[in-house]
Amino acid sequence: MARLAQAALDLPEELVRKAIYPVVGTATLADIIAEAKANEKELRTRVRVKLRGSYSRHYRRGLPKLLRALDFHCNNTTFQPVMDALKLLDRYADSEAVFYDRAETVPIEHVVPEDWQGAVADERGRIERIPYELCVLVALRKAIRRREIWVEGGKIWRNPEADLPADFDDNRDVHYEALKKPRDSVAFIADLQRRHTAALDRLDKAMRKGTTGGVKITRKKGEPWISVPPLGKQEEPAGLKAEISRRWGVIDLLDVLKDVAHVTDYTTAFTSVTSRTVTDPAVVHRRLLLCLYGLGTNVGIKRVAGGVAAAALPPGQIDNEAVLRRTRRLFIKAPRSGRRHQGQGSST
Repeated sequence: MARLAQAALDLPEELVRKAIYPVVGTATLADIIAEAKANEKELRTRVRVKLRGSYSRHYRRGLPKLLRALDFHCNNTTFQPVMDALKLLDRYADSEAVFYDRAETVPIEHVVPEDWQGAVADERGRIERIPYELCVLVALRKAIRRREIWVEGGKIWRNPEADLPADFDDNRDVHYEALKKPRDSVAFIADLQRRHTAALDRLDKAMRKGTTGGVKITRKKGEPWISVPPLGKQEEPAGLKAEISRRWGVIDLLDVLKDVAHVTDYTTAFTSVTSRTVTDPAVVHRRLLLCLYGLGTNVGIKRVAGGVAAAALPPGQIDNEAVLRRTRRLFIKAPRSGRRHQGQGSST
């Protein structure tokens, strides 16, 4: 509604003047625009207050340690302000000051969005640390996702130069030919625009003919949106399961759990919610595997307990249903209150 009103004020000619103005009038349209902008400003203010409260009371405690544990690098000078902002945050990590010192050079461009600048700087021009840190974190997240800033020792967010073949510079023509891409950036962008335009033209024609297969134009957050229906279940290729069984055989999940536990000893990560455990660790290890098997296969604790050969176990170590359920409750299942008891391990 606000955009319609804005367009009506910006283009008060022909149809707008004849159809809208006699019904609504410029004063009403101006009021609608003012109200919409006020509501949007109020919403952004509430979001900032919510973020600030959550960040300052909880997440800010671990932020300095987290940032110091990671080594960030940047290959693009455009994102150097974000790197300078990270250094500023590190210098003030142990400070109790609310504002940055006036002598500090605080990067604003490419770090603080326009709608946050009023929350970052007060009426005296001082830069408040908490909202500025939030802006730095958002800017850092965007830069990392674009691979403009990378993390030393990372896997997904590593140096993008490491993704290129070692001989890329020496054999650039060969690699571009394999990718079927031109070396000229102008030609690449022109081809991308041409294919994009052609695809939208095909969609436009299909929309008029009703042959889009469920694709339609909707709106999302006030913006035009192309909605694509989810794909239905595809037919399974004939003989797929038989071919998988022929190549790799049938692998039991319990065998996988046992083999991985033997290599990684991951069951030691499951600790009891009680202050001490008197059961033999080997027995706990076995019972945890049975519980994980029952949960992972959806067989259930009861059926797993019913399938255990009690005769093969020493006296006092029978893994019946009650024992397995107690093991799950103490080592895997979190309390219903949602609060973890001190010393409880993760269930992942």
